[in-house]
Amino acid sequence: MGEQPLVTVYVPCHNYGRYLSEAVESVMGQSYPSVELMVIDDGSTDETARVGEALRQRYPGILWVEHEEARGLQACANEALRRARGKYVMRLDADDWLDESALLVMVDVMERRPSVALVSPNYVYVDSQGRPLGVERRKAVGREARLLDLPAHGACSLVRRRVLKAIGGYDEAQDAQDGYELWLKLTGRYEVASVETPLFYYRQHDRSLSRDEGRILSARRRIKRALVRRMEGPVSPRVVAVVPVKNTYAEMPEIALSEVGGRPLMDHTLEAALGCGAVDEVVVTTDCRRVVHHARSKGARVMLRPEELSRPERRLSEVVYDAVGRMEEEWDLFADIVVVLSVHCPLRGGETIEKAVDSLVLFDADSVISVYEDYEVHFTHGPDGLQALNPAMMQRIRLEREGLYVFNGAVTAVWRDVLAADDYHGRRISHVVMPRMESVQLKSQEERDLLDFLLTQRAERGRCSLSPRSA
Repeated sequence: MGEQPLVTVYVPCHNYGRYLSEAVESVMGQSYPSVELMVIDDGSTDETARVGEALRQRYPGILWVEHEEARGLQACANEALRRARGKYVMRLDADDWLDESALLVMVDVMERRPSVALVSPNYVYVDSQGRPLGVERRKAVGREARLLDLPAHGACSLVRRRVLKAIGGYDEAQDAQDGYELWLKLTGRYEVASVETPLFYYRQHDRSLSRDEGRILSARRRIKRALVRRMEGPVSPRVVAVVPVKNTYAEMPEIALSEVGGRPLMDHTLEAALGCGAVDEVVVTTDCRRVVHHARSKGARVMLRPEELSRPERRLSEVVYDAVGRMEEEWDLFADIVVVLSVHCPLRGGETIEKAVDSLVLFDADSVISVYEDYEVHFTHGPDGLQALNPAMMQRIRLEREGLYVFNGAVTAVWRDVLAADDYHGRRISHVVMPRMESVQLKSQEERDLLDFLLTQRAERGRCSLSPRSA
């Protein structure tokens, strides 16, 4: 066997000094013999410098890089990439650690399969003290997961250095979710692989970024938008938002025009759609002439649909299919992407619409739906009574394989050629995640009261952010 290729492992550390030794020891203790270790102190103000000094005395070969101020994951990744000498590069977070055979196993995959650009393993969740909580067994790429809209874990994925340079490294305008950015750049251009053996330990604690849902979702939205902008040329998909509005239900008369959060309910959706840069046209299809006049006054195009399409047994897909067919026939308006927006979800903003459209462009999907992740424990009936669908959540451990998602109805983005009268999702369905509180739908008086409160709060925050600061 020839000389073992060099692997560069870099460890970005921002105020994780108390965990750093364990991470470094796990790299230095690898059974794989050819490793270059780089530690990047990203503006830490804790004991990182002191811990680092002791580690460098013990392991003189460590390359130590210091940032006076924190620059974020993407900047650290680019610095590591510029300095790396290894054929393969891997990030290890300072609060995690590797199984001793991690590099041996993953390098073997890469060496045997030259077409693979990235390989990622399963992993073990541990608590803040390092005690095992559960094993994440991700779906096997290409076999269990053919629609690659769930990225590999950013840390502990082994990547070919030449591929990282070929895709231009990382976007330093972002400061989180570098693994998500890498995944989006790789899929569709390169082959990726997975290892079913758990090969690293992923620590869960109060400061884990994985617990900050808002920051994760925001970072992913920005990354998608930046990548789609890079793809844009003189011709791009025409996006038409279709807003089906049934104004009156037996239990909720005049619902679309009734005030919620100080404005007619439908105005929240129309404002989000009309103000979204990803949408070219907004079309309202309704059964109410009062809605027709109101929607036109807001700048939307409107059609009065046949009365039979408002009967309770008719499907939403039929309403959408009718609207798209009529706008093509009567208005000569042809969409490449149709975005269906529910007026019952007033907390959904334009950024979610944009993210759904970007996801449809980036992933090989027929449609993209908006969901929220349900962290409650759910049961189904089994041979011995009730059995949990997501048993790990009984110990409050969120495992990806057990993840349960609820369609909130806020957004569906679908390619026009997939749309049918009996279906507007197609076979390959991707998703965008919304916070649960933003997923509230108005279907009852209780939800009206909650939405009225949340929308009023949002408006108050908006007014405060615009008011000048007091001296």
